[in-house]
Amino acid sequence: MTMKTDRHQGLDDLFAEARATPRPPSQALMARVLADAMEVQPKGVSAIPLRRPMPRPGMWQRLAAVFGGAGALAGMGTAAAAGLLIGFVQPGDLSALGDAVLGTPLETVELIPSVDTLLDGN
Repeated sequence: MTMKTDRHQGLDDLFAEARATPRPPSQALMARVLADAMEVQPKGVSAIPLRRPMPRPGMWQRLAAVFGGAGALAGMGTAAAAGLLIGFVQPGDLSALGDAVLGTPLETVELIPSVDTLLDGN
């Protein structure tokens, strides 16, 4: 058990006197506190929600929509890349398969007919 010194006793008496006679805050302090409180209050929500204009689709989105969406555009790009690769590399097995199916060398096959062939109906 510790004994209080005279210095602590005087301080305890001072705090007891301060608690016994509360002092109201000044008007300036209350005005500042209320102003700070009003700043952090949530703002009211309007009854009618504001509509934002729909953003206009960009060039790539419009291009993808022409081809049926991004998935279709990705599939067509993959097919185009595969076609270029097969056409550039020309695997030997592919030439042998073309010769077996067509009966003639693959280089002699006419894939784009002339206009006369289309007009004849053959």
